[in-house]
Amino acid sequence: MSRTLKYALLIAAVALLAWVPLAMQSDTGKIHGAITDEHGPVVKASLEIRNVMSGMVLHAQSDATGQYRLESVPQGRYSFWVQAPAHDSVWIREVIVEQGRTTRRDIRLGSSPSDPLPTGE
Repeated sequence: MSRTLKYALLIAAVALLAWVPLAMQSDTGKIHGAITDEHGPVVKASLEIRNVMSGMVLHAQSDATGQYRLESVPQGRYSFWVQAPAHDSVWIREVIVEQGRTTRRDIRLGSSPSDPLPTGE
């Protein structure tokens, strides 16, 4: 085998090995954000994130600082349903997730009344 052919095969093998990790990357992105109200961070708010095309549902919860994070989210269009005790629920119609990017979506919740509504009696 000639020396030129050996080098050509070596270069092809190295190029192939460098390409494999790139080919294995999936079409995912990330969603990060903060959930707050008029007093600051909302702890343990629950999020239901639904892909509007496939119907796939993901769940997340805000941490002690009101932050939530979703990693490895397939790219696409999502709607959010956010709930927390003593707060009004929020529906967000559309959030776009793009491959290799982090989508930041902060959410502000309003407080729901602590007293029940009058019944009219």
